[in-house]
Amino acid sequence: MQITPIGQRVLIKPETPEERTKSGIYIPESAQEKRKEGRVIAAGTYDDGKPLPLKAGDRVLYGGYSSEKFEFDGESLVFVEFKDILAKVE
Repeated sequence: MQITPIGQRVLIKPETPEERTKSGIYIPESAQEKRKEGRVIAAGTYDDGKPLPLKAGDRVLYGGYSSEKFEFDGESLVFVEFKDILAKVE
């Protein structure tokens, strides 16, 4: 089964923050960075039908408070409005 976002929405699989440093020290959850970062699974289109400038596999930083979290096939996913995408990480 495949999910296709409708409108100016992007489907993202959030990446979990690192649990330990490069030297092997474990970081408690309370001290971990809370940045919102993930991989694009699928992207919708603009109102005129043109595709959004993101494709599956792109790594992005996103913000906003209106994301819709859900679980699909055992994976945690999130729908984010395109306007809440802050940057594409390369």
